[in-house]
Amino acid sequence: MSGFRQTGPTTATATLGVTTDGTGPVTITVSWFAGDTAGQPGTADGASQTFERSGATQYTLSVDHTFQNTGCYWTVQATTTPAAADGGASQQLLTRRCDLR
Repeated sequence: MSGFRQTGPTTATATLGVTTDGTGPVTITVSWFAGDTAGQPGTADGASQTFERSGATQYTLSVDHTFQNTGCYWTVQATTTPAAADGGASQQLLTRRCDLR
């Protein structure tokens, strides 16, 4: 996962890079979570998004999400089928509304 950023009061975008061993089909599942504890994903926020790709060995996806739940921390997780050797990726951010400066 190469980037995860808040784009508005309830919106975020994640940029995912996927590299495969071959050109066969790969399914990428992106899940979103909101919570108030750093390092924990929190509660699932909306339905997961699924993308299917084939024909190449590298893919880049930009995925947007509008959060339904409140929470100071937003988390995005990406998994693939077939499973990635590293088990997938996740990133978390502290939302601007909770950013203590």
